[in-house]
Amino acid sequence: MPYFKVYPPPASLSTLIRDFQVFHSNWNEEENLPAPYITCLANTEQNLYFYIHDQMKVVPALKVEVPAPPVIVTGPKYKPVGLLFGKNHLMIKIAFHPTGTYRLLGINMQQTVNAGIDATSFWGDDVYEVLKQLRNTSSYDQMIEIVSSFIEKKFDRLCRPEEPIDLVAIQMLDPLNEYSIEEWASMACLSPRQFERNFITRVGISPKLFIRITRFEHAMKIKNDYPDKSWSNIAAAGGYTDSSHLLREFKEFAEFPPSKFYEQPTSGYSEFPTG
Repeated sequence: MPYFKVYPPPASLSTLIRDFQVFHSNWNEEENLPAPYITCLANTEQNLYFYIHDQMKVVPALKVEVPAPPVIVTGPKYKPVGLLFGKNHLMIKIAFHPTGTYRLLGINMQQTVNAGIDATSFWGDDVYEVLKQLRNTSSYDQMIEIVSSFIEKKFDRLCRPEEPIDLVAIQMLDPLNEYSIEEWASMACLSPRQFERNFITRVGISPKLFIRITRFEHAMKIKNDYPDKSWSNIAAAGGYTDSSHLLREFKEFAEFPPSKFYEQPTSGYSEFPTG
């Protein structure tokens, strides 16, 4: 069976990282596994991935397979993207808080939206040294220790101090919050215009789009947890004005209708717990 485990970050990284994840699935050794392909729907995630064994490929709408670097930084998505796993897929995923990648790397996060950046652009050969260490151990727990130690060293040297907007962005992950943009800006001690500009730099997308995608992710989670729940009830529970509102968002962020939810293998909402 595929292996999946979520690890909490050490206290030293808790303001930067939500969690560490390990996912391992080997099509060479196991039978009856689903096809090694998923679609990542729109999401607010910012991640650092280590692909330790076989190469992972990105499959855009044109169905062209684009090899991904073995260590890659990704940002939020407002449109789905296909992922084709290698036969021996072993992935370490570092899931950052909404502004965590910005605090660590200091880059304008707009360049990571719907895309990924080769981590060697930031850390050079250090990345390959970490990969070497990961490939020399079979212990998942030790792998997490290796990447955690690597991030801690970068954090101590490079990380920007936490500001009110960083805490606000974390609060905005709660889809049931109903604050206005002006209220969020006030909590961040910024004017609405300053808040939007700084949010886009730190997160990659606008606050309004972030809130929409957060609500969409919440709706997907409700359906995943309660398969018998109707989409109209999910729309009401998820803060949508009506089911047609959710349908419009679904078509934009998933590019398939809700009726196809269980027919399309998606990251986090199918046999694969993550992408």
